[in-house]
Amino acid sequence: MQLNISAPEILDLQVPKDFVRGCPRSVRMDIDHLLLALEALDLEAVEVMLVLIEQLGLQKTIPSRVAFWRLRNTNPLRRNYQRASLSWDELKALVKIVCTLTRQLDTGLRFLISTQQQISEGKIEALGLQQNQAHLENYIDRFKSLYIGRMRSPSPLDNEEIRELALQLLTRLLLCSGVAGEYRLWNSLFDGAIA
Repeated sequence: MQLNISAPEILDLQVPKDFVRGCPRSVRMDIDHLLLALEALDLEAVEVMLVLIEQLGLQKTIPSRVAFWRLRNTNPLRRNYQRASLSWDELKALVKIVCTLTRQLDTGLRFLISTQQQISEGKIEALGLQQNQAHLENYIDRFKSLYIGRMRSPSPLDNEEIRELALQLLTRLLLCSGVAGEYRLWNSLFDGAIA
């Protein structure tokens, strides 16, 4: 994957006043699920994320692969849950990684979302787009496999709920692929979150 990275930016993301005591559980779950969806979209995503850490100047916040793994495991649903929280700088770094990688995957995201729309409208057969449906199912299967492999057992979600989560995450990723993606994602993470 070719990365088009501009100079590192400082994200001026404001922590909502209600959350000054720390990063909520739901936010830690959401950001990890978004990263998991990116892994399902691109088999090389984890390696790309590690490259992005350096290219975006985030090494002070995420100094190594192990540190990145530990941040992912602050998701309380994870099999290897670290019983720790994310600092606000760590969350901002993960938001930057998600949005930067999502921009690189924008075309593929739009394709999968369009395919999902065609399926819901019953147009796949009429348009002869069964191959497009197969691509969407491949993404969903990879997401399910990653989710079941990484989250605690028994899974907190059943197969249909995991499928729905995979589809919802596509739309969320697309919303953060634009110019103001970091701000949209940051604000969405706190919607409905409990301090």
